[in-house]
Amino acid sequence: MTRISSQSGVISVLGAAILFGTSGTTSTLLIPEASSASVAAWRLIIGAIGLVFLTRGIAFFSLYRLPLIWAMGLGVAAFQFFFFLSVTLSGVAVGTLVTISAAPWCAGLLGWAWNHVRPKRTWWIATAIGVVGLALLVGRPPEGEVAVGGIAAGLAAAASYAVFTNIGTQLTHVGSQSTSVLAAAFAVGAVILLPFAVTSGSWIVSGSGFVAALWLGLIVTTAAYWLFGRGMRVLNAGTIGTLNLAEPLVATILAVAVLSEAISLVGLAGCGLILLALVLLARSVSHQDSPSERADAITP
Repeated sequence: MTRISSQSGVISVLGAAILFGTSGTTSTLLIPEASSASVAAWRLIIGAIGLVFLTRGIAFFSLYRLPLIWAMGLGVAAFQFFFFLSVTLSGVAVGTLVTISAAPWCAGLLGWAWNHVRPKRTWWIATAIGVVGLALLVGRPPEGEVAVGGIAAGLAAAASYAVFTNIGTQLTHVGSQSTSVLAAAFAVGAVILLPFAVTSGSWIVSGSGFVAALWLGLIVTTAAYWLFGRGMRVLNAGTIGTLNLAEPLVATILAVAVLSEAISLVGLAGCGLILLALVLLARSVSHQDSPSERADAITP
């Protein structure tokens, strides 16, 4: 397995986040009639097929002997399910805020407890700044009763993200090929979500639906998670979770530029804080590229 630097890992994860950020605009433009659950299912199924193809063989099948792969696949499916359940129950703003805000904290704390990866002070600072920025970007939640079920689903999605990211980093750090790990886990997740694809309706067979499914599956999932996997080789799960705060930043930029949506001054301030958090974390990680620095970073 080719060794990559921590700086390259950061760039790869940010590249993945940029691709993730295109999913909302793609769905809005091409398949506005499709349900979120069915889009997530088809995206995962096509993406898993793409990842399997990238393994160039059947080596990933040997990973199914590991219980962790099955747990990782369940985490992948659970993340998709609970995130869209949260959005359905509490609205896009609250569901996105709860899930994406909680994800880096869950990933970092689980990595600390499970993989003995102690987050450094810069991670705490950058994550806090990024989450505040996300809150400003998303804006005030709609008035009315708080949807407790939606918030709980968002937290469950964040915990699921933490599980599959920590398992992935653990397996790749001990020598497993990242693309094979992701292909095996995503195949499990795709099977679990298959019922949502089968009952998704006819949007997938329309011209715009087919194009959207290919983009979301092969680019936003296969290509993005290939980049994500490069980051898993050298970064811990908490760092990856915080770097993924770039996703809502990109989604907002595209919504303004392509969909002509408006953004307030408070939202712009939120964008600035997220960008500051990403710069702080990226600079911190780039200074930890020597083997001795990385060894210090994972000392229990």
